[in-house]
Amino acid sequence: MQTQPVRNNFPCVPRSVRRALAVNRSLTLLDVIVVGAGPAGNIAAHRLSQLGYKVAVLDWRVNIGEKLCTGIVGRACVERYPPDQADIYRDAQSATVIAPSGKSHEIFNERPQAYIINRVAFVASLARRASEAGASYILGENVVEVQRTDSGVSVHTSSVAGARRYQARVIVIATGFGSPVLRMVGLDDGGSAEYMVGCQTEVVADRLEGTEVYLGETVAPGSFGWLVPLSDSRALAGLVSRHKLNGHMPRFLYSLKQAGKVRSVIKEPKRWGIPIKPLRRTFGDRVLVVGDAAGFVKPTTGGGIYYALLSGEIAADSVNSAFVADDFTAGGLKRYESEWKAVLGRELRIGYYARRMYEALGDDQVECLVNQLLSSRIQQEFMSAREFSFDWHSGLILKAMGHRELGKLIRSLGPMVAAFLPRLGWPVTAQQRVESEVPTGQASVPGGPFL
Repeated sequence: MQTQPVRNNFPCVPRSVRRALAVNRSLTLLDVIVVGAGPAGNIAAHRLSQLGYKVAVLDWRVNIGEKLCTGIVGRACVERYPPDQADIYRDAQSATVIAPSGKSHEIFNERPQAYIINRVAFVASLARRASEAGASYILGENVVEVQRTDSGVSVHTSSVAGARRYQARVIVIATGFGSPVLRMVGLDDGGSAEYMVGCQTEVVADRLEGTEVYLGETVAPGSFGWLVPLSDSRALAGLVSRHKLNGHMPRFLYSLKQAGKVRSVIKEPKRWGIPIKPLRRTFGDRVLVVGDAAGFVKPTTGGGIYYALLSGEIAADSVNSAFVADDFTAGGLKRYESEWKAVLGRELRIGYYARRMYEALGDDQVECLVNQLLSSRIQQEFMSAREFSFDWHSGLILKAMGHRELGKLIRSLGPMVAAFLPRLGWPVTAQQRVESEVPTGQASVPGGPFL
């Protein structure tokens, strides 16, 4: 089966990238099909193509990298997966946290801990590198069926050009959160996935110098809102929450305009789902799941680029091992789940319970916690700590729990907070245990077993 040239499927990608991705190879039988041309899918395709495998990347979109995302990545991510310098808007040495009362707290670190990047360009560059390594990109085709047999995988697609079928030895699902492709391979969580809803728009913010984070129930219940500078007075304004966002975004934008932070809104706000817990199972016969599709997102902030890239790399290595062993059964691919858990498991688990604990706080409790955590003395102590990292949060969370002053404050925040302490590996007093017990007939601490 021959594919049609895909050069016309990249209208909004730079011409140099379109040329690199414009391929027309025979795809009669592939080694690997990657579904999804996001960070995880592209890095997996790149690594497998470098190893000599015949790889095709399918995506229903026609513009690579087009997804709602704030585009903030940490230093570890930038060092391991360097963006082109032109794709970095700015570094982030400072941020301002606005507590529920409106009080501002400045955070500053002499060394940049994060970078604000052009996500579309960055993801397109990953695709370009994968294509240059030999991967084929087939865009604008929607996966409608996946069939797995003892001999391989068949992926059926539909598009304006008609129906197509692609065959491979193994499939990597990198489709993002909530994809129906997971149901096609029996790896979805049956509607029980835990997630947040993000809402974001582009605005004009003439005087914005650094990232601002807004806390409080009126902004985003149990979570936060943001204002992130890009370039040329452009910025991203958004919020995220597990609660329904009924009028929160319009009110947030109105408050930013009233405060003189935002001059105008450039684009209509859009929403997207963000998982906060991984799938119960991320592998099966001839299939692996990576990135947002697998739930690999920082539960604390909703950031997923770095974890997506890491999972794509781990998946590629696991697929290579399966080829070496000629074993594509679930048993042969199980090592993938063991390996991602070794890298990401602790972060996802501790971040999840820390988020659930934060969601149990009221505005007064959040105010009290922020006032103490971001006091100049404790802020300096934590910024200089070896556990401090934009990319890895578990060390800092556990350090806060064990801190003489912060730990005492956290444990005093009420029975709902105390109920989560054992999940974070932190002991509770007998009195706290009694106070946090749930009366018969009521739901226990939400979330159940994590991993």
